Amino acid sequence: MVSSPGRPGPPRLGLLVSKQCGTAVKRNRIKRRLRSLAGTVELKSGFDYVIIATEPVANAPYSNLDSWLRRAVEVSADA
Repeated sequence: MVSSPGRPGPPRLGLLVSKQCGTAVKRNRIKRRLRSLAGTVELKSGFDYVIIATEPVANAPYSNLDSWLRRAVEVSADA
């Protein structure tokens, strides 16, 4: 995850899922999973976040993805 100060207001989230992650169906599944998890994490307002996904995200358990995303947000908040 990459974050940077953005325009004032609510946080913005971007997802990057390349074709190397699989077919369109698999890429869309990855994006759906990440969007649903992003709604459970508190993102700082006024920041832009970009999640760069890899193929293992498609089959990883939600608990693993949740802990990964929470750690990534904490690290980006400290930076």
